[in-house]
Amino acid sequence: MKTTYFKNLILFSAVLFTSIVFTSCEGFLDEEPRTQVDINAFYQNESDALAGLTGAYAQLKSTNGYYRQQFLSNLYAASDQGQGSFNHRDFRFGTITNAEPLIERSWIDIYVAIKDANNVIARVPDVPEMDEELRLRILGEARFLRALHYFNLARCYGEVPLRTTPVLPGEEGLPLSSLQDIYDVIIEDLEFAGEHCWGYNETRNGFNNNIGRVTKASAHALLAKVYVQMASSIRTAQAGVEGNAKYLGFTNAPDFYYQKAIEQADVVLQEPFYRLSADLQEYETIFDATNGNNFEMLFDIQGASIAGEGTAVSNLFSPRNSGLAGGGFGGTNRLQPQFINASIDKFEPRYLNTIIQNYQDDTFIYQLGSGLTGYIRTRIENGSSAGNLFRVFTGKYIDTDATTEYTSQQNWHVIRLADVYLLRAEALAEVNQSPGLANNDINALRNRVGLEDIDYSGLSMDEFREELLRERGVELYMEGNRFFDLTRMGVYDEYCKRTYGNSVGARGPEDYTWPIPLIEVSANPNID
Repeated sequence: MKTTYFKNLILFSAVLFTSIVFTSCEGFLDEEPRTQVDINAFYQNESDALAGLTGAYAQLKSTNGYYRQQFLSNLYAASDQGQGSFNHRDFRFGTITNAEPLIERSWIDIYVAIKDANNVIARVPDVPEMDEELRLRILGEARFLRALHYFNLARCYGEVPLRTTPVLPGEEGLPLSSLQDIYDVIIEDLEFAGEHCWGYNETRNGFNNNIGRVTKASAHALLAKVYVQMASSIRTAQAGVEGNAKYLGFTNAPDFYYQKAIEQADVVLQEPFYRLSADLQEYETIFDATNGNNFEMLFDIQGASIAGEGTAVSNLFSPRNSGLAGGGFGGTNRLQPQFINASIDKFEPRYLNTIIQNYQDDTFIYQLGSGLTGYIRTRIENGSSAGNLFRVFTGKYIDTDATTEYTSQQNWHVIRLADVYLLRAEALAEVNQSPGLANNDINALRNRVGLEDIDYSGLSMDEFREELLRERGVELYMEGNRFFDLTRMGVYDEYCKRTYGNSVGARGPEDYTWPIPLIEVSANPNID
């Protein structure tokens, strides 16, 4: 019965003709109980338009397949950073098949989210007597969300069905679209969002762009990230990386997209409110559960302590039964010693000050060992030694106030200001073939945590790219970027072998994206 339900649900282009909306207005991304409505009768006024948009935001975390839980662990387990749960064994071993349930659930939830964004984009232009700046802002936010969804699909699955209008009754599923067509939509959506989204907490005509919503800066930042993804994937495809071969269909050279990324990053770094931390002490606070949407965060998935509105972020990344998350399952994603030793600088303050140094559960006290790659265990009962635990947990997602596994107020950071600095550094070096041009942006990140300047001027481009991955690794570890960084840079096999060895870590061209889920292929006659 469950399989039949999924087959009827899969691919929003064949189902779900009504929209899920939330009866809310301009509150802080208010998410109230959902009701099924006639989509054609719903979009009648400004309140309806805002409620429809809020429903589109809510799909980012409404069920377990997307940013609420599984998607985050899928990305982590597919990278070289360390182990996930037993359920993610195929991600770690590079043996994912089209029958893998974890990619199936993510696929479904992302397409449901696209369906809701498409409804907003299609219906809001016809809402009568509406403030025009608000109308354009709502459309900009919805188009940002749609761009994010398709960007995730393109990076995870490659060529996918591309739908940009609401589904009509009786429509069949769509065939796969080329990456060129998908990226055209992503870019057009983000350009529109960058033009029409408002600033952080900005008020216009009596309407407020509440904290947590898309801003002009977040739209330009995501577009910079898109351009670097395209540029580096094309570059490595042209260099013979088979996993990125589908990017050979793009006609522009990598430098075209690197330059576009620089232009977008420049816009972001001129936007008010956003800034880098002043020092290490302030840097440590940006990951606090009660400090979401702060000056270094450009777009977050919103967590909340209210039942039904939280995520499993804290439980996924914090040790089980430690009091650092809400209980239930826990500790799914942890750093592997080989990654810590080989792929980042473990003595860096950005690592040392964002990992959990000590904790305890019902049985043991755990203290970080001198090697910084695991914990020394001591029995609480009698203080005796219990050996070492060779794994490390991040402190980026702690939420001691969470009461259950799904009541974390901790946000998921889709894109941070630091990422924009790193993206611009990469693009400047690549477009000029001069690693020294990355110095200023990377040193801005290093200086804010007390590190001295670094100079890449004497490096070859290959050496610079390796150093860049170390910088991205230590700054952005466990934030959903690593799998994409390794694949776009064409080093997925090499880096996974560093962590897991030549057998478990082996990755081939087919591993650069996940297969289209079997349930979709079976239900959609237009996919071979």
